[in-house]
Amino acid sequence: MNVRCTQCGATIEPRADERLLTCPFCSTALVLDGSMTLFHELIEPTIGAAEATAHLRRFLGGGSTVADLDRKARLDEPRLELFPFWAFTIATGDGERVVLEPAAPSSLHGLQGLEVPAGATRPATGAGPPGGTLIEPEVPAETAREWLSTRFGESVAVRKTVLYHLPLYRTPYHFAGRAYMAAVDATSGKVFTADFPAKAESPFVLVAAVALVVFGIEGLVIGNLFLKALVYLVTAAPLLGLAWLTSRKV
Repeated sequence: MNVRCTQCGATIEPRADERLLTCPFCSTALVLDGSMTLFHELIEPTIGAAEATAHLRRFLGGGSTVADLDRKARLDEPRLELFPFWAFTIATGDGERVVLEPAAPSSLHGLQGLEVPAGATRPATGAGPPGGTLIEPEVPAETAREWLSTRFGESVAVRKTVLYHLPLYRTPYHFAGRAYMAAVDATSGKVFTADFPAKAESPFVLVAAVALVVFGIEGLVIGNLFLKALVYLVTAAPLLGLAWLTSRKV
């Protein structure tokens, strides 16, 4: 089977089952997908492994995770991974925009619906950044187009299709005897998680129930509106303190 370079028009004869190509005449990086020959580019990482680890620790110390997870979690060394995305340039009422669809399966949340991050790209000739693992695309371009149609409607007009490889620092970490997985976008620092130790809801429900009972009793017992408002203010202080303490401990 022969394919034609989309840049210089030269004829290329790929090896059996070869999907990622480099034109021997103009060095253009290409991806072979069914009957289509498309451009293939790498997005250059702009942050290093140490910065990626710092971004992940900030996420682990946020309000969605268990208290002090940023200090208690044991992080493994981050591994640079080049994750594939189909990039579709589509026509919109305001011009054109580029939308990404994952080109390989992943357990990470948030990869669906990304847009091309700001940063330098280059043709994917040869290997990626030193130490990076190139993930082969598994999702055909036509399947990704169907996902795109689901999001934007059947009439969406695709102007251009490119296979991008986005650099991610994949980082396993451990907490309370369990292993978790996260990845950090090596261009923006955004964190993607497969799962994470989330705050338990029951302590907050208990605090809310206590507040409801206390305010309810005070409302029934005290008839004077001014006195009732004053008692509410006095009672609110320890309840707010209890809620703050719960958020710090859970």
